[in-house]
Amino acid sequence: MRRSIRTQLVISFIAVMLPVVLFLIANNWYARNVVHDKVSETYRNTLDIFVRQLDLYMEEIDEYLYKLAVLDADVGLLAAFPVESDNYMLTKVRVNNKINRDTGFYNLLHTVFIYNENDITFSSSGNYGQIKQLLEKEASRIVVRYRQSGGEGWMLWESDLMPGRDFLVRLTPSENRQYIGAIVSVSDILDLLRIQWDNDNIGETGVYSREGVRTADPLSFTDRTMPISNLPLLDTPYQIIGQGDDRHLVMIRASSMADIAVSVAVPEKRMLQGLPYFQRAVYFIVLGLVVLFSLYLLFIQRTVFQPLHQLINGMKKLSLGMLDYRLQTTNTVEFQFMANTFNNMAEQISNLRIGMYEEQLRAQKNEMKQLQAQINPHFYMNSLNIIYNFAVLKDHDSVKKMALHMADYFRFIMRVNRDSITLAEELRHIGNYVEIQKFRFPDKLDCVVDIPEHRREATLPALTLQPFVENAIIHGFVNRREKFVIRIHGEAVHDEDGDKLVITIRDNGVGFQPDILDRLNRGEELPASESSRLGIANVVQRLRLKYEGQAGVEFGNHPEGGAVVRVRLPISAAIPAVTAGINVDGEEEHVQSVDRG
Repeated sequence: MRRSIRTQLVISFIAVMLPVVLFLIANNWYARNVVHDKVSETYRNTLDIFVRQLDLYMEEIDEYLYKLAVLDADVGLLAAFPVESDNYMLTKVRVNNKINRDTGFYNLLHTVFIYNENDITFSSSGNYGQIKQLLEKEASRIVVRYRQSGGEGWMLWESDLMPGRDFLVRLTPSENRQYIGAIVSVSDILDLLRIQWDNDNIGETGVYSREGVRTADPLSFTDRTMPISNLPLLDTPYQIIGQGDDRHLVMIRASSMADIAVSVAVPEKRMLQGLPYFQRAVYFIVLGLVVLFSLYLLFIQRTVFQPLHQLINGMKKLSLGMLDYRLQTTNTVEFQFMANTFNNMAEQISNLRIGMYEEQLRAQKNEMKQLQAQINPHFYMNSLNIIYNFAVLKDHDSVKKMALHMADYFRFIMRVNRDSITLAEELRHIGNYVEIQKFRFPDKLDCVVDIPEHRREATLPALTLQPFVENAIIHGFVNRREKFVIRIHGEAVHDEDGDKLVITIRDNGVGFQPDILDRLNRGEELPASESSRLGIANVVQRLRLKYEGQAGVEFGNHPEGGAVVRVRLPISAAIPAVTAGINVDGEEEHVQSVDRG
């Protein structure tokens, strides 16, 4: 694979500097990860201790509820006595005194209540009126949800009547459809968590609901600006959330007793304050290397790439024929030598091309003279024989007309000494040739011209179309019974090279043989026996030299039969046409045979 010098220099510089940069980046990354791991390990241990302690508190409350429901005789009597009886009231007072005493004994226990369909007995460390309204409104629905869930674990509940709105509730069934319940406020858990983490001075804490393996919405007074919601509960030391300076290390631990998760988010910026300044300087080192590399490329650009670009550009222009282009010399010895060598070479090529062009012009003129002198002897002799036969038959009008057409034909051949003629002049010459052939083949030959009048003023080299018409009559007009018709059509088209005049010469003869057609389209020269010495190769060469590749000839066979030749010429400025010989009036005309009297 070929590469430029610029690419090779860039690759070599990258190959040297990349390991250094990668080492610095890897060192910085390793240091950051070490800090992350050490800090997260400390915080994670603290968080694990808190969650275990939280689960322990709720286990103690579970045991307490179980003892009340199963072992306490007074609680059992509440379900046995009618609500309006004195025994029920005395028992309720004893139970109420007992749970009032126990409420303050257990950590995080906010409310204890005993629920049956007729009455609710409770004790709470919170506002009595709020808790009473809460139990009267929510107790029955809590019992229904408890039954639907199968009676497992602590349930997360939300109510506007509860301080903080979110709380955990646990039910234990007793006798006679009676339930012993406990309430733990999420706000109390959050307060305890903040005390554990130095009132959020270390990081931001929060309590979240849990849905399967993901955290859901923040609960109670948790900071809702932290994007911790809906994070997965991964079995990893920590997760990183946020971008830039707002990146946080987040540790989440789920409770085994309730559908809640506890989290702490530590700002990464605070964790990395103790890193050496070299770790932060890595970015500046990388930036400095990029700046040095840019300056290095700028220097190389001015001393190496720019002269090389000028040299390559000069070679491209030289290949396109711009032989007057010269390179400017530089102060660099090597490039000065290359510029002088290039300029000398361009000068030599220019002189050589001028000589070759002059030689081509001379060869072109000689070929034109050869073509003028290349009169088919059979055509000449046949024409004289026709005149002789008309003279024997004393058909003087035909002799005169034949003689006039021959005189115009040979006058055109002998006197064409201009580089270009008009299309109208070329068509008049073709008309003279066709009229001569019509005397030879009466009522068997016709030529139809369909070229707009204004297009006939276009210029072209002499004898561009006539050789193709002559070749069609010689090779296509073979053993024919029906009339042989040659059609000459011209139209203007537009392609990527500009406006072109396309002249199509078509006949209804036998067409080109496949091998001859293939050789013609490939530009191969035909033997004299196959080209009939009519100058087809000469026409193609002259068009190529005159128009420098902008003109061309295409050969083919028509699907309905017959040969097709298309000549493409650039549309140039028109010169006035002198009307003589063939009639060129109208959009379409026939070269008529001359009456024989």
